[in-house]
Amino acid sequence: MATSGGAASAEDRIGAYRVVRVIHAGVTSVVMEVVDETTHRRYVVKQLAASRCDDASERRKFAFEAKLGLELRHPNLIRVHEFVNDREQPYFVMEYFPGLNLKLPLSRPTVYPMPREHLHKIIRQAASGLAFMHEKGWVHRDVKPENILADRGGETRVIDYTIAMRTRTGLARLFAGKVPRQGTGTYMAPEQIRCESPAPTADIYSFGATCYELACGRPPFRAGSQQELLNKHLREKPLSLISRDDQITPEFNEAVLRMLQKRPEDRFASLQEFLAIFRNVRISRNDPDPRADNRDGPFA
Repeated sequence: MATSGGAASAEDRIGAYRVVRVIHAGVTSVVMEVVDETTHRRYVVKQLAASRCDDASERRKFAFEAKLGLELRHPNLIRVHEFVNDREQPYFVMEYFPGLNLKLPLSRPTVYPMPREHLHKIIRQAASGLAFMHEKGWVHRDVKPENILADRGGETRVIDYTIAMRTRTGLARLFAGKVPRQGTGTYMAPEQIRCESPAPTADIYSFGATCYELACGRPPFRAGSQQELLNKHLREKPLSLISRDDQITPEFNEAVLRMLQKRPEDRFASLQEFLAIFRNVRISRNDPDPRADNRDGPFA
């Protein structure tokens, strides 16, 4: 079994799949490119790390991610095809998507240049996938460039449902207690920092922080410590995108800063509302008319 990282040998198997290579070997899981021996199609398998298989809590979290992936069916959400709750080492099978996570062009732009000509499409499709999650009653809670994959043509998938939670509404939200502070500090909404009950508006804030970074190459806030960073999300107003890049259009700047409002009620009510505006907005002044390339399906 290829569970230690690096290259896989031809003898490595997971069920009906032959392991081609290990994409990522982390503390809790291993992600591998595989081939179905019968159909010869490529897939990606995520397998719980052997060191975590005796931990009932880790097994529950792993099963949750797999089952949510099976439930959510949208062109811009990574598709889970199968969950095998193996007693020794559970795994699930996902579509093979030949794209890179968007953190790579931000952190290593000379190696992985940002596909600027497709940025409008990437943002549109990522928003579409997240909007679908919200309509189905889920909050992602870790929206960031690293959890968005895009290929060379701008086709996009949102990934990683590890800490997603059900939306709480009405009395359930009113009487809900605090939830664990989870997510990534650079993109975390103020209410998420305060451990409040999850709502789609928190994802909208995180998506705004993501769009901000994709457009100008840096996140809304940087700090010397995690606490200082979180305090900036709670109290500090982000600089205008135009002050970072004078080619950014006022309309895009306004849309992104609206998503980054401190109070949830001051943001877009939904990502559908954002999309209704964004599909007609240029990101940069020299961009082509985005209305000529709005063919992403019913949620875009």
